[in-house]
Amino acid sequence: MCVEVPHLRYIVAAADHCSFRRAAAALNITQPTLSKRIQELEGRLGVPLFERSSSGAQLTAIGEEFVVSARRVLAELRAMESRAKAGKRGNAGRLEIGFYTSLSTGALIDNLLTFVKQHPNVEVNITEGARATLIPLLDRGAIDIVVVLGEVAHTNFAHLSLWSERLMVAFPKDHPLAKGEFVYWTDLKRERFLMSQRDPGPEIQDMIINKLTSPGDRPLIKSINAHREDVLSAVNGNRGITLTCESSTGAILSNVVFREVRDGNGPTRVGYVAYWRHSNDNPALKQLLALLQAKPAVPSAIGSTSTS
Repeated sequence: MCVEVPHLRYIVAAADHCSFRRAAAALNITQPTLSKRIQELEGRLGVPLFERSSSGAQLTAIGEEFVVSARRVLAELRAMESRAKAGKRGNAGRLEIGFYTSLSTGALIDNLLTFVKQHPNVEVNITEGARATLIPLLDRGAIDIVVVLGEVAHTNFAHLSLWSERLMVAFPKDHPLAKGEFVYWTDLKRERFLMSQRDPGPEIQDMIINKLTSPGDRPLIKSINAHREDVLSAVNGNRGITLTCESSTGAILSNVVFREVRDGNGPTRVGYVAYWRHSNDNPALKQLLALLQAKPAVPSAIGSTSTS
């Protein structure tokens, strides 16, 4: 026995209109065609689904049960079709995003919240990890897109320069330099820096060395194998200061304040880059990229400065 989708549509239409003639007109087919297909279905099932009379067609008890199931199947088919079309447009499906910065504040979380609001049927999964972990995941297709700090480095992937953020110094609240709204790099020459060994700590540490190293004089940097939150806790305990991206300043610690760091050209900014595989045809990824490209991109490399 083989029940086809047209069989289901014809019997539901006949049940709705209580007439083969009216059902055929609604389906834009001839009445003999509809009658033949329903008779064909009854033959395959081996039971009558309608009682025919001069006044019309009435469902039998078995027919009523069959129509209930037919409606459910047709509704699921419509839902499947709708989901497939939505997935093709990028309005449904799944998107895997990798990053190693904070999601507490900043452009990344703003863009993700906008995307989720615009595409509520897309399942968005976040993977946080080091660049050394994320890039291999991207390469083998385990994640769709990676957002990392710094200059464009992985040129074998498609990439997009994104926004930039101010670099901030985290001070103990009673630190003399915490009194102003910002500090200059030269103010930090004698400070003890606490930097995480985990991304993006090494990149920011390179920046400190580049900014503060002079002949016979290097900045004092204590490298810690800990998360950003643990480093901030050490700052909270007056063990030193640290630098972090603006989007990572959402943590609230009673004894820690954040101040913008500048040089003679203005605030120091750090830039972000998105990477994805050239062969990735995930429609949801295309929708996210369209959103990112619609935002003003600031292609500032890590360590660049801007007055904006």
